[in-house]
Amino acid sequence: MKDNIIVQLLDINGDVKNYENVSYIKIMSKDYNLIIMKDYLPIIGEIEGNVELGIDDDVIDIGKVKGYYMHKHNKFNLFFSHNIEKE
Repeated sequence: MKDNIIVQLLDINGDVKNYENVSYIKIMSKDYNLIIMKDYLPIIGEIEGNVELGIDDDVIDIGKVKGYYMHKHNKFNLFFSHNIEKE
């Protein structure tokens, strides 16, 4: 299915990664677990935890990050300061 969520990841070093046609975004933070899907209500938040992107039948593990995100009009932006080392 086309026209799902567009994801833009920006780390503090200026590296940008873009993903198109994302079916869902899974956020597992120390305070909450959240799944964002197409046409989800606008949301802004802080994360210190793991982020996964679901694209077709694949799951992309962004890893453990600390940062801020915004989802609005099926566009998800994540600005993070660094990846937290996996334990």
